[in-house]
Amino acid sequence: MRNILRRLKMDPSFYLLILTAALLMALLPSFALGASGDPGFSAGIMASVGSGPMGNGSDVATRSMLYTPISVFAGYNYRKIRLGLQYENDRAGQTADTPDVSGQDISGSGNAPGVRLDYYDGLQSAGVIYRLNDTYVLNSATIQGANTTYKAQSGFTVQYYRQFRNHFGFVIDYTTEQFNESLANKIKWTRIGVGLVFTNFMK
Repeated sequence: MRNILRRLKMDPSFYLLILTAALLMALLPSFALGASGDPGFSAGIMASVGSGPMGNGSDVATRSMLYTPISVFAGYNYRKIRLGLQYENDRAGQTADTPDVSGQDISGSGNAPGVRLDYYDGLQSAGVIYRLNDTYVLNSATIQGANTTYKAQSGFTVQYYRQFRNHFGFVIDYTTEQFNESLANKIKWTRIGVGLVFTNFMK
């Protein structure tokens, strides 16, 4: 809960994402249907919570993190396949006490665009997302007042979601990525999450 409240107070991009998601949900019923009755174009929003480690075991001690990502996505459907784009805003807060990890706090927020490929069999869907890049900014500024930014050149997510009512479903996913730009030692993080998805890719 504290992590979610921090997101509301400190991350303006969160509000933009919510506005975009609200627009998508308003437009979903009006999307044109193909000859089979399935939508030729699909979009949706996904919100989840997950956990996993972040660090490199040397200058940045590995510690457990709590992640609260929200994603919007859109794509074109061909039969049971969707090829699309995704944008994720993720806020991460470390669950370890700061004194236990050499006084470091690497809580922050990241934004990652990506491309995704999904297969849907009428009830459940499996997909993979290639994260094109990621920019992660720490909440705590340096003693000089500057922001510390980690950047990743790529990463990936695998997802499984299952419909339980109309356009709603639950999602399970796994994400892994390395911050490797302008860092002497790469920082790796992984996330296993669960959440809810709303999309017209599922009837």
